[in-house]
Amino acid sequence: MSIPLDRARGAFLGLALGDAWGQPLEFLQGEAVRTTPISLEPGVFRWTDDTHMSLYLAEAVLSLPPGPFDERVFGPAVGEHWLRWLHDPMMPSTAPGNACLRGVRKFEASRDWRSSGDPGTDGCGAVMRIVPLALALEGAELTRAAQVQAMLTHGHPNAVEAAVAACHLLRWTLEQGRFHVELVQRAITQLRGTWARGGVVAEALLAAIDFTSRPGQRWLDEPSIPTGDGGWRSASALGLAVASALYWGSDYATAVDKAARINGDSDSVACLCGMLLGAAGGADALPAPWLAPLPERERIIRLADGLVAWGS
Repeated sequence: MSIPLDRARGAFLGLALGDAWGQPLEFLQGEAVRTTPISLEPGVFRWTDDTHMSLYLAEAVLSLPPGPFDERVFGPAVGEHWLRWLHDPMMPSTAPGNACLRGVRKFEASRDWRSSGDPGTDGCGAVMRIVPLALALEGAELTRAAQVQAMLTHGHPNAVEAAVAACHLLRWTLEQGRFHVELVQRAITQLRGTWARGGVVAEALLAAIDFTSRPGQRWLDEPSIPTGDGGWRSASALGLAVASALYWGSDYATAVDKAARINGDSDSVACLCGMLLGAAGGADALPAPWLAPLPERERIIRLADGLVAWGS
């Protein structure tokens, strides 16, 4: 199924905007994370490794030859493009996660994506960067691509499950033009079936749905979303993002701000929330004052368009 360009752009830009909005809040706690204002000054409003790795993942997809998906080609292509990310002079300033750095460095030494990811690591790095996959792939090919890119840096079942679920949630949202609870329920069914790897991502998404049934909430309930760590790990990052997108999703800016103002991985949760709502509403749903200072905005649009064309 062809994806409308406006929704594709909305998803990729929505990720980058959420990333940039959450960036200054990531290591704040308590009252500070709730009240610190976000500057939209150019050069201050900037994204992190979440977006940076996504850009290189997009270029890896676009480098693939035409024809059926082949993990024997895809895995090395992603690894080689993330080696370019690893040696990008900008990379240290984007606050990359240790698991991502370790995995890519191990790939550099072995050139084997199957063994480069730490099987004990389920950080949110495996899920924060998946937008390019959902713009270009669907069905079983999307599932396998999500697994492969996750395993290159993170081998834990939660990381793989979260990457697969996020990819399909985003793809379904791109196709339908809205994000709603039935899509989350559909993902939970799959996580208890063909996507199951022994993780807790289904429970995190169930907890996100439960959160939406509570009227009058002002902030996300971080301990209630497994694994209860405020988004540092993959299951809770996706669960918190889904909860915010469902609860406050009628307004992109409000939902992303709520996703970011947590005692945890603010930029990763906000970017996942932003990609879902950007996919649902398209680029027109994104706040113009946020877009104006966004670094490499035109590159993101160009990659989004290219991915849709590649997958058509």
